[in-house]
Amino acid sequence: MTTLELSAKLDSIEAGDVATLFFKDGEIIRGGMLYNSTQQRGVIINPNSETQRRFEATEVSKVWRH
Repeated sequence: MTTLELSAKLDSIEAGDVATLFFKDGEIIRGGMLYNSTQQRGVIINPNSETQRRFEATEVSKVWRH
């Protein structure tokens, strides 16, 4: 996924949408996501496993929107 495609996908996810983020370090998290396109930072939270991760766009390798 190119940087432009990745940015467009991250920008398209709205509060309340469920997404799966694949990180460059191998971690995969599915849950609700908030993303600030100006700062290119966000947070994804999986309430079932109580997992959360704050991230920068450069850490993400792929995005799936559900």
